[in-house]
Amino acid sequence: MLSFKNSDEVKRFIKDNELNFVSFYVPDIEGRLRNVTIPANNFTEKLLQNGIGFDASNFGFANVESSDMIFKPDMNSAFTDPVDPESKILYFFCDVFDAHTGESFSQDLRHIIQKALNTLKEEGIADEVQVLIELEFNIIDELFSIMSTREVSYRLESSEMASPPSGEEIYRLAPNRGYHRSEPNDHFFKIRNEIVLALQEVGIGVKYHHHEVGTSQAEIEFKFGPVEKATDATVLAKNISHRIAKKHGKVISFLPKIIPGEAGNGMHIHMFLKKDGKNIFNDPNGLYKLSKTALYFIGGILNHSASLSALSNPTSNSYRRLIAGLEAPSKAVFAEGNRSAAIRIPAYVKDPEERRFEFRPTDATCNPYLAFAALIMAGIDGVRNKIDPIEKGFGPLESNLYKLSAEELKKIPSFPDTLEFALHNLRIDNEYLTYGNVLPTDLLMKWIRIKRKDLDEMRRIPHPWEIARYYDL
Repeated sequence: MLSFKNSDEVKRFIKDNELNFVSFYVPDIEGRLRNVTIPANNFTEKLLQNGIGFDASNFGFANVESSDMIFKPDMNSAFTDPVDPESKILYFFCDVFDAHTGESFSQDLRHIIQKALNTLKEEGIADEVQVLIELEFNIIDELFSIMSTREVSYRLESSEMASPPSGEEIYRLAPNRGYHRSEPNDHFFKIRNEIVLALQEVGIGVKYHHHEVGTSQAEIEFKFGPVEKATDATVLAKNISHRIAKKHGKVISFLPKIIPGEAGNGMHIHMFLKKDGKNIFNDPNGLYKLSKTALYFIGGILNHSASLSALSNPTSNSYRRLIAGLEAPSKAVFAEGNRSAAIRIPAYVKDPEERRFEFRPTDATCNPYLAFAALIMAGIDGVRNKIDPIEKGFGPLESNLYKLSAEELKKIPSFPDTLEFALHNLRIDNEYLTYGNVLPTDLLMKWIRIKRKDLDEMRRIPHPWEIARYYDL
């Protein structure tokens, strides 16, 4: 990303590159990017100092009676439009401030991540969190959704899906046979290439991309980076992907489960901590070569997994993926190289400086600012209270969880199987999140209300499965 020292540098850049507009990105409570755009010649030192006023209640934050906030551009997070360069737009990520006090807004998402990092430092645990994400999604040709008194349905079409209505088989893929498939069976190779080039253009490092297991399913894996950068990168990568799909007349969906019977979309999070430039998760003599700090950090995450789920898997659709099978973890355990475990220690990592764990339940419907902050705070709680994952019964478990008997499975801690249960757990287990006022209590309660409203609306709509199953009773 671009970095500027002052408004004069910005104005010089605008002039040298003949830019037409400056646009300001602010993520809302669900992690969608909202923006305000000004003509480029309106960018002034006064704007930089005073910011732009907006109604935070429309972003899901604050209350209507005290919703006046201002946002100011972060001068170290600018970029030009990588999707439509002809538009000549300079973008900035922004921070949110209270309009009355001028102080940082306690519910500002980027500020929350910084508060989590500050707490990590104040506790003397680490001074840096390194994160790598694997972003999975579907690329769909057509997507329709109908909700009326006569019809409740959704329908999708993909050039990759086998047995099309027309009967025309053009290098299509059988269900769940897509892993690392190449052209001509991989129909979306060029779109993924275009997305990756756009991401690299704005400074988002990409390790690789490939076709995933499911029909029309893709994965882009990023390079490691500081968590405060990874959060911006995640929401921006989703936004860029959607825009490029639209340009090609396609739809990209990060929904965890959109095609019945096919593999679901996760957002696996690899994480390790650094202190004084060294990876403190590494210990050559520890279990899986992990340090005690790493194990306690894992213990904290698994100990709070039920409430964490409300932030890492925040939609009703999330729990259609978190079912045993197709590598979606449903048990709160850890192990090396075991993709059925919630936390996997990658067996292929040989570099001590990249010793890490992978948290596998998360999906990309989460707000990464909240989900990543919650993971950090759960880990901090684990280290502070020396929560040993082995003593707590969270593993290590080397066996394939999907092949265990029902009796054996009962003994293993589970993730919530519904959003409603996850929200219930968040309400009763949130002190580790509010520690140091990192995630404000009023924000968590607002989150719970928003998500419960979603569930209430969904309950009012009959499901096609119910009709087929019960119509003749």
